[in-house]
Amino acid sequence: MKAKKYIQILALTATMGMVSCDDNAFLTEDARTVYTTENSYETVDQVKACITNLYVHIRYWYQIDSFLKGLGTDVMDTPYFRCTGNGYCNFSSWSSSYGSTKNIFDAMYQLANYANQALEGYNTESLTWDDETEKQEAYGEIMFFRGYAYLTLGELFGGVPLVDQFYEELKLDFTRSTRAETYEFAIADLKAAAENLPSYPSEAGRVAKGAAYHFLAEAYLALAIINNNNSSYLSQAIDYADQVMALHPLMTERFGTRATVGGGTTKNGIAAYYEDGDVFFDLFQEGNYDYSEGNTEALWTLENDYTVYHAYGGNNYVPTPRNMSPVLRDVRWSSAYTETSANGPWSGNIDTDLYPGGNVCAYVGGRGVANISPTSYVIEEVWEGDYADDIRNSAANIRRNFVCMDAQHSLYGETVPYEYLDYSSQTITEFFPIWTKVAPIDDWGYDDLEDGGNRSNMYCDQYACRSAETLLLRAEANLRAGNTSAAVEDINELRNRAQCSKLITSSDLSLQFILDERVRELYGEERRWVTLLRMGEDGIESINNHAMYIADQSFWGGYFTSSQDPISDWTLFPIPQAVIDSNTGATIEQNPGW
Repeated sequence: MKAKKYIQILALTATMGMVSCDDNAFLTEDARTVYTTENSYETVDQVKACITNLYVHIRYWYQIDSFLKGLGTDVMDTPYFRCTGNGYCNFSSWSSSYGSTKNIFDAMYQLANYANQALEGYNTESLTWDDETEKQEAYGEIMFFRGYAYLTLGELFGGVPLVDQFYEELKLDFTRSTRAETYEFAIADLKAAAENLPSYPSEAGRVAKGAAYHFLAEAYLALAIINNNNSSYLSQAIDYADQVMALHPLMTERFGTRATVGGGTTKNGIAAYYEDGDVFFDLFQEGNYDYSEGNTEALWTLENDYTVYHAYGGNNYVPTPRNMSPVLRDVRWSSAYTETSANGPWSGNIDTDLYPGGNVCAYVGGRGVANISPTSYVIEEVWEGDYADDIRNSAANIRRNFVCMDAQHSLYGETVPYEYLDYSSQTITEFFPIWTKVAPIDDWGYDDLEDGGNRSNMYCDQYACRSAETLLLRAEANLRAGNTSAAVEDINELRNRAQCSKLITSSDLSLQFILDERVRELYGEERRWVTLLRMGEDGIESINNHAMYIADQSFWGGYFTSSQDPISDWTLFPIPQAVIDSNTGATIEQNPGW
């Protein structure tokens, strides 16, 4: 006890001595447990953490928030029963402070900011990397994400301020670049990425040359469009797309976890093998997304794993079964076919041994709430004509025809024709097909059921981009360059994979046809707003011709007709008003139409 007392006295004396000798030193903040610009990059692992944050940040905008993928465009919107005609495509309600466009602007600048922070750490001279290849790849990743951010900003907002460093002091005098300068800045970064990234992902989920080449093709195509389809830029776009396809050819045969008779792992009592599947079906099955899993088409994937989510939470889950599935349990029979206590074919008296989960079983898309629904253009129009045998429209990939699940009804087990349903109320807008890529076809695709999951979320990986989209970029570049035969070959490569009996000819091809083909191949995957605004007037025309509340939606039996005005005076999103107002040291001009 005496020794302990002496130690305490000595410690107190030492403290008092420090105070009496240097009062200022005592009051100076020494943030040893807080990261500052001086201590944030003392180890290579801190730089790696910054790079990991780039992946974490962008995943949200692919998986959780669906606006970038096309809410309000020609492909999807909020269904009538949720908004009575006032969906995202009610552009009269948009402004320079509109939340969805502002959020995308902020998100892309945050991504660029994170990249600049990571670059600052990467350039710290005192850091020693044990592996030069790892160091090179890290630089490639940083440049990729900054290039990706500015490419997206250029496509959606036009010319924007170009920030190539992390500012420690407040800066309020940014100026806009031109749209061309924004694209050129992105191209320079993406080229640096391509030079430093490995040919294939070093780890599942990481970007590699294929992803960098893909967005270089997109960037040069975008640059060509604003320069009257400049032939040199189109040639560059085609060259980079060629390099993607050399590294990442399409998958053309069945593969992976559900393709082998007797193979795979049984989950939730469901055998892995799916007899009626095809190669397109296999592209969207858990365990098949990554290049390392045998998928040559994968360029950049977003990694999800249920065990990780179950342990740590976060946003590594995919809520599309909930958000993008219909609410079939609410759909009613027309009065002539109402026979039992159940109001509709999928609402009650269900054999749960045959349909586990009852009215929220996998067969009806799980526990869908239809926050998002496809337009008639996506449901019907793009499939009209010679698409009867297109595997992308097969029953395994789009569930269109549903049997009556009411075991007490005389039509039990039979397909329910649309005309048997009640089209007199808005509940009919809760009815639409189910894309298997966004909602598993059976319980094999739901990993959380044993822990009380209710078929709302998937936990499989997702595509940020795959080479099927690269082919469509190349087709567009070839068409704009006047090489229609090459564009036809690109489209027909996809149609051959889709096992279409009729291939297209030059007379079939147009920019709208390419937009149609993107729907058939990439619905629910592509960043549709980016595609349409990159195309300018042609993209706006497709919105005006097909958007849910601008064009009549024939699929829902005429229950509602168009009520919103088409876009007439803008081709770019507005620069957020808060950005304009806070930049007091210089003027940032608003985009036309806002």
